[in-house]
Amino acid sequence: MGHQTPTAGENREQQVDPRRWYALAVILLPILLNSLNTYMIQVALPLIQHSLHASFSDAQLIVTCFSLSLAVALVVSGKLGDIYGRKRLLLVGVSGFTLMALLGGLTASSALLIVIRLVQGLAAALIQPQVLSMMQLQFLPREKGLVFSIYGALLGFGFAFAPTLGGMLLHWNVIELGWRTIFFFNVPFGMLILLCMPLLPESSGERTQKVDWTGTAFLMSGLFMLVYPLSEGQKQGWPDWIWGCLALSLLLLLAFVAVEVAKQKRKRVPLIDLAIFKQRLFGVGMAAVILIYLSTFSFYFILTYYLQFGLHFDAQATSLAFLPLGGGFFLTSLISSRVVDRWGMSVLRIGALVTGICCFVFCFFLQMDAVHLLRMPFIALFFVHGLGVGLVTTPLTRVVLSTVPAKDAGTGSGLFNTVMYMANSLGVALIGILFSAALGQSMASAVLSDYARAFSTSLTACGSLALAAFGCLCFLPNRHNP
Repeated sequence: MGHQTPTAGENREQQVDPRRWYALAVILLPILLNSLNTYMIQVALPLIQHSLHASFSDAQLIVTCFSLSLAVALVVSGKLGDIYGRKRLLLVGVSGFTLMALLGGLTASSALLIVIRLVQGLAAALIQPQVLSMMQLQFLPREKGLVFSIYGALLGFGFAFAPTLGGMLLHWNVIELGWRTIFFFNVPFGMLILLCMPLLPESSGERTQKVDWTGTAFLMSGLFMLVYPLSEGQKQGWPDWIWGCLALSLLLLLAFVAVEVAKQKRKRVPLIDLAIFKQRLFGVGMAAVILIYLSTFSFYFILTYYLQFGLHFDAQATSLAFLPLGGGFFLTSLISSRVVDRWGMSVLRIGALVTGICCFVFCFFLQMDAVHLLRMPFIALFFVHGLGVGLVTTPLTRVVLSTVPAKDAGTGSGLFNTVMYMANSLGVALIGILFSAALGQSMASAVLSDYARAFSTSLTACGSLALAAFGCLCFLPNRHNP
């Protein structure tokens, strides 16, 4: 018998790390840490505002500064992981996140807490791309569906149970720490992750490449100038400086594109290889990502507004409304891999369609009963909406990242997360503007009918965005097995 040359698949089988499933448990823990932190902070925000004598604007900045710094730093952190090692960057990110959680629990100043949250967002930005890159590179193609389903289910778990966990911690009020318990909860969690780090193998892309700091400066400043004015404009009454910042953001982002194109022509390594957008699947997939995340996070935002300001729900009652949403998301995230492998891209289209239809059905329900949102028809609708979101978002992560070459895995992961978080921030800002305009008066003087009208108007926008995402997904091939 002659000697048989191993196939590429057999070589891949031999190179794969036998400890990869233990490593998966470790690299997913920081994602759970970040997810729990994000939603627990929102529950504690009124207590933080009262305790630190902070203004409503300060309270909003405690939340938005984290998301903003996270979004603008994601692309470059993915590139740094490619160059310096993903395990090393993950270690720095988790350490920074844990330290900021400790300092956040100790601070007595709202201004200092805003700065701490800004730095904590930068630390979280070091975590996200490394996790997605390691998931993409350490597993066999046939395993990636399961791996990304676990990732999505973990996000669903954090979304579903973090508000309830936050409410429980605040209710127990261990040794009279109050809202500080939310921050201190992250400290032992982060230390546990750091103790498990030796289980992770190091991985990197091309170590010889350099970071495009010029492109980074243009991109980060352009994104910041886009999101911050939109989040502040409504509160400030849209002064001239807001419009100036928005115009400047457009110029900075155009300058970024020009710099990246020039670098590619000179055969230098850009921050983002814009040629990746020439791949039809990646371009259409990213458009769908923008639209579906604009829709879903806007929905969560205005739902919280309506429950707490329109119906005067407390934090615990609000978290009960989010449980069926997160439960549906959690369930479909678990099964999305097998469902997509069997029925292909039509699953994502169904998810986007269900998400959009649920928003319009919600408007219809509000016409009949605008008060009792914890009764069975609304609970069932929340659950179905969560099912739809899980069906479209979890497989979309896998589909988009599967188009990125291995050497650029960190950059692709960072770009995906940046687009996702920017869509979240922009969605909240834009739908917030629409909600306030439809309300027609100040929140203090508005009555329930005003809130119901504004909520219905915003829901219509959310549903339209989800249906637009469905339209984008129709341009993808009917079957796609990454």
